[in-house]
Amino acid sequence: MKHLKGLIATAVLAITLASCSSNDEVIRIGTPFQEDETSGIKFHTDITDAESITDLRDIINTEKEVEQPADLTGLADTFFTLDIPEEGVSLIQRYIWYQEDGSALLTHKDLKNNEARNKDVYILAPEQTDELKRILEE
Repeated sequence: MKHLKGLIATAVLAITLASCSSNDEVIRIGTPFQEDETSGIKFHTDITDAESITDLRDIINTEKEVEQPADLTGLADTFFTLDIPEEGVSLIQRYIWYQEDGSALLTHKDLKNNEARNKDVYILAPEQTDELKRILEE
């Protein structure tokens, strides 16, 4: 009888953890814009696929902090955020600049007015960048 209770408790825990997974999370993708004195993000895609969300988290966990290159200016190529909309929480936000060598530079903040200058700049290897592009283009 104790084993049956243990199995039931384990099953309930597994179901609870599965229901708390990334099903409530959404990747929102947008394009940065600058029009006159107005800047922002025009969001165009939402991704709720749990596998894509897990893959995105894995990629972000591999980013490496670097010094901001002097030539990293202007608008980012794209922007994404990983949100839990029901709670009004943004877990991850990144502006992305794709580089000629296949890598990508990421920041938490837009670089207008040098807000992020030499702070919180990360790099992804070309393989990681390809995977990130695959996720964001789904």
